[in-house]
Amino acid sequence: MNDARRWLASGVLALGVCLAVTPTAQAKASNWTDVQGASFRGEPTEILGPYVVFRTGPDKGRRVLLRAFSKEDCLRIHAELAGRPPRAETLAAAKGVATAELVGHVLRVQHGELTPADLTNQPEPQLLMVLSGSHNSGEGWFMAGNLNQFYRRLQRLHPGLLEGVFLGVGHDVPQHRNIAVGSGMPWLVADLFDQDSMTTLNRYRPKEGANVVLLTRQGVPLLGAQAGEVEGVRTFFDQVSELLWRIDPANSAGWPDRLHYLNATRPVEFARARADPVLVGDPLRPEVLRRYGVKRVVARLTIAADGKVTPLLLPDRSDLPADLVAPMMEALSRAVVAPAIEQGRPAPGSLDYQLEVPPADPAREAEQAWFGSFAYPVLPINDWLVLRPIQVSEQDFESVVVGETPEGTVILNALEVNSGKISRKAQMSAFNSDWFAETGADSVRPKAGDQQRIDEKTVLTWKGVRSVDGYVEMQSGTPKDYVVGYAWAEFESPRDTEAWLGLGSDDGVKIWLNGELVHDKWIRRPSWIDDDIVPLHLNKGANRMLIKIQNATDRWSFIYRLRLKP
Repeated sequence: MNDARRWLASGVLALGVCLAVTPTAQAKASNWTDVQGASFRGEPTEILGPYVVFRTGPDKGRRVLLRAFSKEDCLRIHAELAGRPPRAETLAAAKGVATAELVGHVLRVQHGELTPADLTNQPEPQLLMVLSGSHNSGEGWFMAGNLNQFYRRLQRLHPGLLEGVFLGVGHDVPQHRNIAVGSGMPWLVADLFDQDSMTTLNRYRPKEGANVVLLTRQGVPLLGAQAGEVEGVRTFFDQVSELLWRIDPANSAGWPDRLHYLNATRPVEFARARADPVLVGDPLRPEVLRRYGVKRVVARLTIAADGKVTPLLLPDRSDLPADLVAPMMEALSRAVVAPAIEQGRPAPGSLDYQLEVPPADPAREAEQAWFGSFAYPVLPINDWLVLRPIQVSEQDFESVVVGETPEGTVILNALEVNSGKISRKAQMSAFNSDWFAETGADSVRPKAGDQQRIDEKTVLTWKGVRSVDGYVEMQSGTPKDYVVGYAWAEFESPRDTEAWLGLGSDDGVKIWLNGELVHDKWIRRPSWIDDDIVPLHLNKGANRMLIKIQNATDRWSFIYRLRLKP
């Protein structure tokens, strides 16, 4: 195993672990000691939420909470960062060590072709996801497919924070194009002729296999994983989710670190000027206010020199029931604010506060909850009973082929349709009709070996299947093209609780929990990890899940993991 493969063998790049690559010069490295006495040598490169990120070697990074440093060291950090180019307004103007390598050297998939990417309409990202893989191996296609929805979800929840770029491994031009277009890559794609000149990004490109590495815009590695198998991809998803949760401005755990750094550096930064107060932590949560019908909160916050907050609600501009005024005042008084600075000293000041509560978006809220559930316990469902195959006419089942893997697997575009407007009667009838419709989904309580009559001509037998890493294979030697099948499981929940199901299916899927239809999507796609996020409510004790999978052609399966709210 070469050094780069050994670095990725654990599936996770821990901070402080080094890739063995060609050394590069390390500038401005100096000695640092945190408040607990731990010493290290490094170069501060940027502030990332409550952390300062250090480059501790050519390809090594370390992130340390800002509170770990004395006031004097915070000033040292601030002084060293002052000489670095700030985050640019556009990616086209990026000056970061890693992000600058993208300018003029990347393409984008548009209308089924690779075309030069226009970087003038997106901000320079703080984080860069570098994906490397080959058209000539299943690992590259597995990585591209599984990270597709994850990347899109990141863009919806954290717009402008992260960008991705793909580097090909052992490609010629047609292969480079085929994997990018065939897998529908939503991120940037390195120009095959230019990627060797991307010295920072190229350090993480393996000689074989597929991997993904998360860098800061200054090229400091934060996380990484082998991306050609389920466990590596899931670990990467969860570690990125945790990092984004920790650096989220709405996460109160990071407010003391941000405040500590601002209180240490602002008096020096504004030694001969005045600066207004800075809101570090907003105690109000839109999702909570929405439950009470609140759409807008407007207030004037008076900030004492010691940071104490005295709020004044503006009732003529707010949208508050009378019984919420006092609790709102109490909540706003707990806002975390860095006080105004006057000639290098903390001073009284004020700031205007306004919060517009957006309308409910259940899909977005489920995705946010899933991102925040990275540390939640996973409830295993290992044993399923499956009923298969129910043959369906292939008439009018339209294929949308966009690529093909080296093994001959056809890649189809995911196609979501509104069942009320579709004319493919045979397929929609099979998807929308169920043999238990009269008695209800909760009447389905099979045992292995039970026979089930589907219609006048079809009698099937429930058979046991054990999942592997949450993956359930539906075909197993049975006819698998233009078919419908069911999977059923009973499992125990330790408590009455909220839960979330991360699900991928090949193809269309319906889910009933305890007899209630909770998910319904007619779609053509492979089974990718966490493609759908389904919010659930589990009862304490026994719960029953019935999943219906309709398949067009090729593979027939689903993959899942179920998380419980602690």
